[in-house]
Amino acid sequence: MDKARFTVYTLIIKQSFKYLTMLSKNEIQKKRKLFSQTDKNVVVAFKALSDVNRYRIFRILTEQPKLSVSDIAQILELSLPLISQHIKILEHANLLQKERYGKKVFPKLEYANPFVKIIIKTTRVMAK
Repeated sequence: MDKARFTVYTLIIKQSFKYLTMLSKNEIQKKRKLFSQTDKNVVVAFKALSDVNRYRIFRILTEQPKLSVSDIAQILELSLPLISQHIKILEHANLLQKERYGKKVFPKLEYANPFVKIIIKTTRVMAK
């Protein structure tokens, strides 16, 4: 290889590495701050809704917010204990809250969670 060609290759390689810089510690810390508890909460919510029955429970409650757990179990044709477990998971994901009136339990959507509002809006758009 002649010297001129070697010089051209060397310049090309140097230009390529010019864009491959390492981040400083301060830049790394700034990038890490982009991740927050919100990220974890969103992942938990998506995991909770990844089960078709939990998603259906959520959808049912968007359309009929005053159903009891036993009503939901009858609509989905699932056992009461199974529906209760699904509701518990949705509650831990901060998507639902439960209210008790006498012996009946009524799950209701957690509208204080902004993610719930976004999911409701998205499901309504997709249902059209």
